[in-house]
Amino acid sequence: MPQSFESHAHQPVPTIVASALWLLAVLSFVAAVGFGWNTRDVAFFFVLAALFVALSIDRMYTTKLQDRIIMLEMKVRCAEVLPAGDDSRLVQLTPKQIVALRFASDAELGDLLDRAVRERMSPDAIKKAIREWRADMHRT
Repeated sequence: MPQSFESHAHQPVPTIVASALWLLAVLSFVAAVGFGWNTRDVAFFFVLAALFVALSIDRMYTTKLQDRIIMLEMKVRCAEVLPAGDDSRLVQLTPKQIVALRFASDAELGDLLDRAVRERMSPDAIKKAIREWRADMHRT
Protein backbone atom coordinates (compact mmCIF):
# COMPACT_ATOMS: atom_id res chain seq x y z
CA MET A 1 0.00 0.00 0.00
CA PRO A 2 1.39 3.42 -0.90
CA GLN A 3 2.09 5.69 2.03
CA SER A 4 -0.10 8.75 2.51
CA PHE A 5 -0.92 11.22 5.26
CA GLU A 6 -3.54 8.81 6.59
CA SER A 7 -1.20 5.79 6.61
CA HIS A 8 2.23 7.27 7.36
CA ALA A 9 2.19 6.89 11.16
CA HIS A 10 4.39 4.14 12.58
CA GLN A 11 2.42 1.36 14.29
CA PRO A 12 4.93 -0.25 16.69
CA VAL A 13 3.07 -3.54 17.24
CA PRO A 14 6.09 -5.37 18.74
CA THR A 15 6.58 -2.53 21.21
CA ILE A 16 2.92 -2.69 22.22
CA VAL A 17 3.23 -6.47 22.68
CA ALA A 18 6.36 -6.08 24.83
CA SER A 19 4.67 -3.39 26.93
CA ALA A 20 1.57 -5.54 27.42
CA LEU A 21 3.69 -8.51 28.50
CA TRP A 22 5.63 -6.29 30.90
CA LEU A 23 2.38 -4.95 32.38
CA LEU A 24 1.09 -8.50 32.84
CA ALA A 25 4.36 -9.40 34.58
CA VAL A 26 4.06 -6.44 36.96
CA LEU A 27 0.43 -7.26 37.72
CA SER A 28 1.35 -10.91 38.35
CA PHE A 29 4.15 -9.90 40.73
CA VAL A 30 1.82 -7.50 42.56
CA ALA A 31 -0.76 -10.29 42.87
CA ALA A 32 1.90 -12.67 44.22
CA VAL A 33 3.45 -10.24 46.70
CA GLY A 34 0.42 -8.14 47.64
CA PHE A 35 -2.31 -10.77 47.73
CA GLY A 36 -0.35 -14.00 48.19
CA TRP A 37 -1.65 -15.46 44.94
CA ASN A 38 0.36 -18.19 43.26
CA THR A 39 1.30 -16.11 40.19
CA ARG A 40 5.06 -15.80 40.59
CA ASP A 41 5.84 -18.40 37.87
CA VAL A 42 3.41 -16.70 35.50
CA ALA A 43 5.08 -13.36 36.24
CA PHE A 44 8.52 -14.77 35.38
CA PHE A 45 7.10 -16.18 32.14
CA PHE A 46 5.74 -12.73 31.20
CA VAL A 47 9.09 -11.11 32.04
CA LEU A 48 10.95 -13.59 29.83
CA ALA A 49 8.43 -13.16 27.01
CA ALA A 50 8.69 -9.36 27.23
CA LEU A 51 12.49 -9.61 27.22
CA PHE A 52 12.43 -11.87 24.15
CA VAL A 53 10.19 -9.42 22.26
CA ALA A 54 12.34 -6.45 23.35
CA LEU A 55 15.54 -8.16 22.16
CA SER A 56 13.86 -8.99 18.85
CA ILE A 57 12.83 -5.35 18.46
CA ASP A 58 16.38 -4.25 19.23
CA ARG A 59 17.89 -6.45 16.53
CA MET A 60 15.21 -5.57 13.97
CA TYR A 61 15.57 -1.82 14.53
CA THR A 62 19.38 -1.97 14.51
CA THR A 63 19.41 -3.82 11.19
CA LYS A 64 16.85 -1.49 9.59
CA LEU A 65 18.79 1.55 10.74
CA GLN A 66 22.03 0.14 9.36
CA ASP A 67 20.31 -0.59 6.04
CA ARG A 68 19.08 3.02 5.85
CA ILE A 69 22.59 4.31 6.58
CA ILE A 70 24.10 1.98 3.97
CA MET A 71 21.54 3.13 1.37
CA LEU A 72 22.49 6.75 2.05
CA GLU A 73 26.18 5.85 1.93
CA MET A 74 25.67 4.10 -1.41
CA LYS A 75 23.87 7.15 -2.87
CA VAL A 76 26.81 9.35 -1.89
CA ARG A 77 29.38 6.79 -3.06
CA CYS A 78 27.67 6.30 -6.43
CA ALA A 79 27.42 10.06 -6.93
CA GLU A 80 31.16 10.36 -6.28
CA VAL A 81 32.39 7.31 -8.19
CA LEU A 82 30.04 6.99 -11.17
CA PRO A 83 29.54 9.35 -14.10
CA ALA A 84 26.96 12.09 -13.50
CA GLY A 85 23.43 10.72 -13.50
CA ASP A 86 24.36 7.03 -13.26
CA ASP A 87 23.58 7.04 -9.54
CA SER A 88 19.90 7.58 -10.40
CA ARG A 89 19.61 3.87 -11.25
CA LEU A 90 19.77 3.02 -7.54
CA VAL A 91 16.04 3.78 -7.26
CA GLN A 92 15.39 0.75 -9.50
CA LEU A 93 16.86 -1.59 -6.86
CA THR A 94 15.45 -2.86 -3.60
CA PRO A 95 17.09 -1.86 -0.32
CA LYS A 96 18.56 -5.38 0.03
CA GLN A 97 20.10 -5.15 -3.45
CA ILE A 98 21.64 -1.78 -2.61
CA VAL A 99 23.00 -3.17 0.65
CA ALA A 100 24.56 -6.05 -1.30
CA LEU A 101 26.22 -3.62 -3.75
CA ARG A 102 28.21 -1.98 -0.95
CA PHE A 103 30.74 -4.82 -1.12
CA ALA A 104 31.69 -4.01 -4.72
CA SER A 105 34.93 -2.13 -5.35
CA ASP A 106 34.72 1.34 -6.86
CA ALA A 107 36.11 -0.02 -10.14
CA GLU A 108 33.31 -2.55 -10.63
CA LEU A 109 30.45 -0.67 -8.97
CA GLY A 110 29.07 0.93 -12.16
CA ASP A 111 29.05 -2.28 -14.20
CA LEU A 112 27.55 -4.28 -11.35
CA LEU A 113 24.87 -1.64 -10.80
CA ASP A 114 23.97 -1.83 -14.50
CA ARG A 115 23.85 -5.61 -14.38
CA ALA A 116 21.81 -5.70 -11.14
CA VAL A 117 19.19 -3.40 -12.67
CA ARG A 118 19.14 -5.12 -16.06
CA GLU A 119 19.09 -8.71 -14.79
CA ARG A 120 17.11 -8.03 -11.61
CA MET A 121 19.80 -9.84 -9.64
CA SER A 122 19.07 -11.09 -6.14
CA PRO A 123 21.22 -9.72 -3.30
CA ASP A 124 23.09 -13.04 -3.10
CA ALA A 125 23.70 -13.02 -6.86
CA ILE A 126 25.08 -9.48 -6.59
CA LYS A 127 27.47 -10.55 -3.83
CA LYS A 128 28.61 -13.62 -5.79
CA ALA A 129 29.29 -11.48 -8.86
CA ILE A 130 31.73 -9.24 -7.02
CA ARG A 131 35.33 -9.87 -8.10
CA GLU A 132 37.10 -7.40 -5.80
CA TRP A 133 35.42 -7.53 -2.39
CA ARG A 134 35.21 -4.31 -0.35
CA ALA A 135 34.92 -5.37 3.28
CA ASP A 136 32.36 -3.88 5.67
CA MET A 137 33.87 -4.33 9.12
CA HIS A 138 31.37 -2.01 10.84
CA ARG A 139 28.17 -4.02 10.38
CA THR A 140 26.77 -5.48 13.60
